[in-house]
Amino acid sequence: MHRKPYLCTMFKPLFSLAFLAGASVAAASPLPQDSLQADTLKEVIVHPRDKLPVEEAIDQSLRRGQIGTKTLGDILERLSPGINDKITHPFAIKARQKERRRKRAMKALENFDRVRTFDELLREAYEQMQLEDSLKTE
Repeated sequence: MHRKPYLCTMFKPLFSLAFLAGASVAAASPLPQDSLQADTLKEVIVHPRDKLPVEEAIDQSLRRGQIGTKTLGDILERLSPGINDKITHPFAIKARQKERRRKRAMKALENFDRVRTFDELLREAYEQMQLEDSLKTE
């Protein structure tokens, strides 16, 4: 996209006032021979933007956080987990039973792992007795 360069219009009146003031001072006092009587101000070129950087940042953050529309499957899964699978695969009864059995077995294994062994219970009782004996002697 090619943009035309624009001379900043805000500074034009200031430049003209500066030139008029400079011309009146120059007319009143003679310039030395080594000074230039040329324009030494640089030209300013302004390129317009479509949006400010702040607006672009806001647009990017809004695009990143867009919420998608909910599908029927999402709504059904939210209301009743597993109902979508039962509707779309009505004859998968054996697979569901297998999954329930596996879940039950995993829960039993976790409970089994939580149970303390005889050695752990014996060590804990021994430490408790030592603590009580040390408190009695002090």
